[in-house]
Amino acid sequence: MRKHQDILRQSGQLAVAVALCIAAMLAVYALAGYYTTEVLVGALIGFVLAMGNFLALSITVSNALDRAANGGSPQKAQLEIQTSSVVRPVVLVIYPDLPGKAVRPGGGDPTASLCTGQPEADRIFP
Repeated sequence: MRKHQDILRQSGQLAVAVALCIAAMLAVYALAGYYTTEVLVGALIGFVLAMGNFLALSITVSNALDRAANGGSPQKAQLEIQTSSVVRPVVLVIYPDLPGKAVRPGGGDPTASLCTGQPEADRIFP
């Protein structure tokens, strides 16, 4: 755990910044009259996905660079980082549209779901 102490500190700072941005987003939804529990759930899912993505990226890169610095293969470290750079976005693209399919038949607009993390956005962004 000591090895990743700096990553966790940076993640904490990022979490605060993301939470402030989400609070601003929720305030805009409330002011526009579109705030619902679906919006809140979407914001929370987006927060978890953003933080998970950052942690996965940080830990993967840190581990790969540590292994390369300790006599490991630089090519293997590069492959690990490249693999992570493909897998993480795939998860982020696939997952956000799932709540839309669960909330109403036919799902939501995938672009709106990607932009906001929830299907309610297709009412606002036609």
